[in-house]
Amino acid sequence: MDYSFNDIEDNIRPPDAIVSEQLLDDTRSEFDKDIDEALYLSIQDMREKQDLSKKYEEQILKDYMEESDKRRKLFEKLLMDLNRISKIDKDTREIYDIIEPIIETYCSQYIHKCELDNETYEKIFRLLGSIRTDKNAIEILKTIIMKQ
Repeated sequence: MDYSFNDIEDNIRPPDAIVSEQLLDDTRSEFDKDIDEALYLSIQDMREKQDLSKKYEEQILKDYMEESDKRRKLFEKLLMDLNRISKIDKDTREIYDIIEPIIETYCSQYIHKCELDNETYEKIFRLLGSIRTDKNAIEILKTIIMKQ
């Protein structure tokens, strides 16, 4: 079938009529308008404070996780060496059972220092001094574990 340009134009729908609408007048009192604006501003302020609080909490959590990971890496080799030796040595096992929870709570940032009696303190660091391991971790452990 052969269509001409005029046939196609005849099939085009004419544009819709223009509709004019008038918005309702604002019949609220000036007091109601002020209340609505104050409420809007208050909601905006609350949202800004929530966003700020959320960013602050995320930063605190990020800092906490970074510090915990840093502390765990400091003691990772020491604990691994002690655990390995403790499988065959009873004295090392006893020391490992004492310092592992102390190190874990320090790494989790629950404590910063721990006080032990003189005998236990001396026993721990005498044994740690005889083990070939990370000496830096032992020095840091001396700042965490204190004598009474």
